[in-house]
Amino acid sequence: MKSDSLFYTYFQLLPEALLLLAGAQKADLARAAEYRFQSVEVKDHAFRLDGILALPEFRGEFFFVEVQYQKDQRFYTRLFAQIMTFLHQKQPEGRWRSVVIFPKRSVDAGLLEHFAEYLASNRLKIVYLDEISPDVLTAFPLNILRLVGAPNKKEQAAILANDVLRSVPPTSEVHRRDDVARLVASILTAKFPTLSYEEIRAMIEPSVAGFEQSRFYQDILEKGEERGIERGIERGIEQGSYREKEQTTVGLARAGMTKEFIANITKLSLEEIEQILRKHLS
Repeated sequence: MKSDSLFYTYFQLLPEALLLLAGAQKADLARAAEYRFQSVEVKDHAFRLDGILALPEFRGEFFFVEVQYQKDQRFYTRLFAQIMTFLHQKQPEGRWRSVVIFPKRSVDAGLLEHFAEYLASNRLKIVYLDEISPDVLTAFPLNILRLVGAPNKKEQAAILANDVLRSVPPTSEVHRRDDVARLVASILTAKFPTLSYEEIRAMIEPSVAGFEQSRFYQDILEKGEERGIERGIERGIEQGSYREKEQTTVGLARAGMTKEFIANITKLSLEEIEQILRKHLS
């Protein structure tokens, strides 16, 4: 399952989830709606950070976010090289922190002594998804992590998916509830790439969270031939031609994804994405 794209959407949609994982202060949690999650390219060294969660103009505390699902001996040196290059180029005023997410401790190659002070000072927060207390993962929005990490068994995934949809606060705006439903369907599509769009839809109870009225539900009724966001993403990346990335870009844009999300998936620049969308959607 392609993890980076799902976590990008997750934190973009629900910044409070990242703030909770980072152990942010109550004042920051209260301002969660003001934060924006974005992918940032550090041009001098062709680095691309997975994401930065920040207030406008980087006021206050902001967070570098990296999701790492493969063991890499040079992960931390690359991460801090990216961070320091970003700080050098952008000169942000706020206080930075970094949150690193591993699926389990064995994927972490180990923090070098050079960087131990960042862990001690709470500049660096390391999260192992399988070690988070089950109690923490029962409430929205962190319960989405249970679905991401669940075994690829349809019955169990369906239960967790519908639990997530039921847990969305009833006071949430309609577009936010719809976006959560879209994210859940994307996670299911990534977990079960051989299932048809109709089979993915069948795993989600239409009565849950008003899902039958959502834009996403209507999309999959009208466009049953589409085979899911995540499989389109995987196909575009694996085959790699510009034409296929063009098709992936258009498909993701029609599905409601942001340009920043599309850039993170296709590895195209924002300028290239804007040109493609002008060509196909204007």
